Amino acid sequence: MGKTAGGHFWSRIITGGWSRRSLKEKISAMLLIVFSIILMTVLLDFWTIKISLWDFRYSLQSNELVGTLVEAVEKESEGFSDYTKGDVSIADLKKLMANADKAVSSLQTDYYRIGEERLAWTEKTMRAFKIYRQECAVFFGTDPQDPEYITREYTLFQMQDYLKNYGSTLMSLTSRAVNDFYKQRFPFLFFFPAVILVAALVMIMIVAKTSRAMKKTLVEPIEKLADASRKIASNDLKVEDVVVENKDEIGDLVHAFNKMKAATAEYIRTLEENRIALDRLHAEELEKIDAENRLVRMRYQVLRNQINPHFLFNTLCVISGMAKLEDAASTDRMINALSSLLRYILRTEENEITLEQELSMIKDYMYLQEMRFGDRIKFEIDCDEELGKMYVPTFVIQPIVENSIIHGLSKKEEGGRIRIHVFTSLNGEEKRLNVVVSDTGVGIEKDRLEQIRKNLVEEEKDRSTIGISNIFGRLKLLYDSADFDIDSIEGEGTVVRFSIPCSK
Repeated sequence: MGKTAGGHFWSRIITGGWSRRSLKEKISAMLLIVFSIILMTVLLDFWTIKISLWDFRYSLQSNELVGTLVEAVEKESEGFSDYTKGDVSIADLKKLMANADKAVSSLQTDYYRIGEERLAWTEKTMRAFKIYRQECAVFFGTDPQDPEYITREYTLFQMQDYLKNYGSTLMSLTSRAVNDFYKQRFPFLFFFPAVILVAALVMIMIVAKTSRAMKKTLVEPIEKLADASRKIASNDLKVEDVVVENKDEIGDLVHAFNKMKAATAEYIRTLEENRIALDRLHAEELEKIDAENRLVRMRYQVLRNQINPHFLFNTLCVISGMAKLEDAASTDRMINALSSLLRYILRTEENEITLEQELSMIKDYMYLQEMRFGDRIKFEIDCDEELGKMYVPTFVIQPIVENSIIHGLSKKEEGGRIRIHVFTSLNGEEKRLNVVVSDTGVGIEKDRLEQIRKNLVEEEKDRSTIGISNIFGRLKLLYDSADFDIDSIEGEGTVVRFSIPCSK
């Protein structure tokens, strides 16, 4: 009946106020219970030690002190007898007397511990011993030849007998007091283990009930959350919601977890739908790009087929031969440069070509331009021979040079200079090829320069920037990490830079 009532009591606590308590309050309650149990245990241990050790030790110490007194008085009496016979020196007797003095001064005189009768006999013994010591002083100060010497000697023997009787009586009283103390404490000592056992059982029951409540409202919800989290980590988003009875922070956490799980599942479903749509759109874009590339190649092929290369080359060779016959060296060189330039354009089908070939074509192109503009245009190339085997995109430098002439130098009456600088650099562990084309032309207005840069970023084209846009587009198509930049100062010139990964 009691067990059932206790179970209902704890059930009401758990399902009622306990489940609605905050975690801080629950932990504080648990700590308070544990602290109370520890404090109760310490108090019980302290009481046990007091009864079993301190009180008993005090009683045994009283008995021991009285026994020491009796023994010291007996030895002093024997030593005094030997001293009078001449068998013991005065120094040895003094030591025995000092031990007796110490034993007397060590006697217990606490009324509340030894009682009235023992205290009276203790004080009587101490007074008698004091008188005895006075007589001893008189005896040792008497001349052995004095007739009073023998009388005082016998007086001391009688007083020693009295002290022995006092000690025996005090010993008897102390022994009886110790026996009485044991009789008084025996019932407590007999029932004390039972008291400790009952207290331990009560403490164990309280801890067990509290632990069960903590497990139900703290451990089990966390285990459910951990199990659901493991399933979600294994991509099982169809796990059921975690259900708990808590109204505390754990309950709030479980509620938020369930909402987050549902939101995550919805988000992943949306991502999957978006991925499918993006894959479909990407496939369509690839098809569109492939069709545009085929169309560009077809148009380029049609343009190239409009001219019969063999006819063109043969005709230029005939003109070159005639120029030699007429001793026209400049005309012959111009025809050869144009022939090389056309041969490069018509016969180069690769997307990449060596830097040496590209620069050779640009030299031919610039020779023709120098013949056209005369001394107004100067041209130089700064490139190490060892970089000639590097690959660059076909027709990527020449359009930049052509833009410098058309939009920069041709509009400047005194002309100017074009410089091509090729060098390598390191970007982290990647080696890159850098090409810089600079001119000293009329430059570009600031607003126009910003518009050109904007068109490059937004991949928009107009007639004036179609060449630059095509170059930028081809670089990005061939190299994901390609860099392209254009800078200019109106009236001073323009600089075009691009950077690509090195390849041989």
